[in-house]
Amino acid sequence: MTMEPRVLRREEWDSWYGSLIRAFGGVPEPAEELELFRELTRVDRSIGVWERDGAAEACVGTTGSFDFRMTVPGGAQVRAAGVTMVSVAATHRRRGVLTSMMRRQLDDVRAWGEPLAVLTASEPAIYGRFGYGAATFSLSAEIDTSRVRLSVPAGTDDVRLRYAAPADVLDACEAVYARLVPGRPGMLARRPGWERLALLDPESGRDGASPLQCVVARRG
Repeated sequence: MTMEPRVLRREEWDSWYGSLIRAFGGVPEPAEELELFRELTRVDRSIGVWERDGAAEACVGTTGSFDFRMTVPGGAQVRAAGVTMVSVAATHRRRGVLTSMMRRQLDDVRAWGEPLAVLTASEPAIYGRFGYGAATFSLSAEIDTSRVRLSVPAGTDDVRLRYAAPADVLDACEAVYARLVPGRPGMLARRPGWERLALLDPESGRDGASPLQCVVARRG
């Protein structure tokens, strides 16, 4: 196996992404999700490690990054590499594949002049040895609605609520998102195409819940 990572070629995307999916359990993604990530992937910022067996090659390692701008304390937005799609085939772990990809990626990020590299870690302990540290934590909660009630904020008497098809009000939702970005450190300014991610709603991902719904609040 050649341990040297190399930049992905567009025609290799299916094999590269298939290796990623297999490393995370092998459950196929819905077609619309697969197609969206095919379009969003920056192949020039994506890396693979390949093993040759005779005339055939198999992808055994993947990583990539998106180019974002992130708000930092004080309100400035700086360039940030959004690290993503990191995987090593179960058959090739403990061989330095991940280390070689992370080293190459960090070198690239520095060469691109991007001061930040950020990710959401499925296993945080993996990334500390590459210089990453916890920036924030997420929390989820289940609330017994029979024991709580909603406190309506003051000054909302003239706010009108209505249901809307999510795709029909996507521009309005994105405008709200864009207004929040400058005031929230750690928030990412979206690149074109990312607004479509919010519309993905495959039945296989609902865990028994209803289809995606949207409520629009307007004043005036």
